[in-house]
Amino acid sequence: MSSGPMQDPSLEERILSQEWFYDFALPSGRRTKLYIPEVVEHIHRTRRDMMLAELEPLFAKYLTSLSAIDVASHQGWFSLELAKHCKSVLGIEYQARHVESAKLMAECLGADHVKFVQDNVETMPAGKFEPADIVINFGLMYNLENPIGVLRRCREMTRKVLLIETQCTILDLEGRIDSGDWTATNYMHGYWGIFAGNPDNIDGSASDIVFYPSPKGLCWTLNRLGFQDVRILVPPPGAYQQLATGKRIMVAAYLEPRDRG
Repeated sequence: MSSGPMQDPSLEERILSQEWFYDFALPSGRRTKLYIPEVVEHIHRTRRDMMLAELEPLFAKYLTSLSAIDVASHQGWFSLELAKHCKSVLGIEYQARHVESAKLMAECLGADHVKFVQDNVETMPAGKFEPADIVINFGLMYNLENPIGVLRRCREMTRKVLLIETQCTILDLEGRIDSGDWTATNYMHGYWGIFAGNPDNIDGSASDIVFYPSPKGLCWTLNRLGFQDVRILVPPPGAYQQLATGKRIMVAAYLEPRDRG
């Protein structure tokens, strides 16, 4: 587990000289400056609270023996939250600037069991990283040109549970449509909406074309990939507006129902 906060005051000064996407508490009690509005920062706390509530039975059952992977780890806020409960955490992030920020924060907090690497889960080969008990995928799925491929990579890396938080289409469509010719049909289990990406945004997509999942479409895809127990989580009272209204969802996908703890 963690070796404890670092005593080098220059680390905090470097951190405080930057603006951050997340509200980090530093060892001195000071907090990071945000480059997003405080009202938007509430989304991170809602995500964290939903994540910890869902994983609490696993934490209680396995104590500190669990491993975790944070896909699209950004500046490492959720990785470092998981680190409080897991023996090891790997953060995977495609933007070098965010990887460096996450490494700096982990060093400052003394979280030496958390590692951050630069990689793009959308293009990396299968089997690159060892599976972990817990995989989280927050704020990524609606920034992808190849969302199904990313879900396949996440499935490969998951031993017990995958948590996904994403913007969604809200609306769902399902039903039979023609397939091949007018005498044959196939069943549509949901859909993925096509949107313009924003690769110029520091926190945006890598592609200029992205797909948002519909709730049923995402859940069906996870079932199809081998997750046996898939459900949309209920937001807590006081949740961030988008999660409270279903504009964003968090989905828990377990390979085995018993792995809930």
